[in-house]
Amino acid sequence: MFEAVFKIVALVESNGQGKRLFKVYEQGASIKESEFMLLMSNLYQQEVYRTLRARDSLTITMQLDVPPREISRTVSLREDKKFEGDGLQQPTPDLLPAISTMYEEFSQQVVPGDVFRITFHVHRP
Repeated sequence: MFEAVFKIVALVESNGQGKRLFKVYEQGASIKESEFMLLMSNLYQQEVYRTLRARDSLTITMQLDVPPREISRTVSLREDKKFEGDGLQQPTPDLLPAISTMYEEFSQQVVPGDVFRITFHVHRP
């Protein structure tokens, strides 16, 4: 059995003009929402996807602390390198559009002051 967890944790701030900024704890500096989405995409493509093997399951969780809010989706990688599972209408070789849609839907709940976590949990039987 193998498990790997990849996580981004950010404090959501405001730039004073109604735009959200994300202070990612490892980086220290606040970044724009578009940069945060790029960070999330890069983590998935460069770390998470490269870790996955056929028959692995991947759980993607997005959560806020207070009040507690969370969404989670679990998918599996098939032998033909296509993902199937929660939130997917049909098997797909590219999971990034589904992750982006999940983020866009969940981000509507995100306000300045929230601590926002995105976790990618890989499980290999």
